Amino acid sequence: MTQSKSKLQTQPIEDFIARVRTAKNKQEKTVILTMQDADRLASSLNQTMTRIVSVQEEIIEVLKSAQQSQTINVEMDGGNFSK
Repeated sequence: MTQSKSKLQTQPIEDFIARVRTAKNKQEKTVILTMQDADRLASSLNQTMTRIVSVQEEIIEVLKSAQQSQTINVEMDGGNFSK
């Protein structure tokens, strides 16, 4: 499950957020992206979402392992009660 942890390329996402913020401040009704910018944004979002799912799966496995390690099984027998 361990995969290469290359640095996420979030710059296209940050650029898009900045463009939306600027358009909102100028009360513009649209934000237009070139196909190149849209492709970079889609690639960055895909990479980010894939990493999030991977991290989520790792967290679930760690929680399962931690839960199993906290389980204590106690077995008792009655011993010998005859006198």
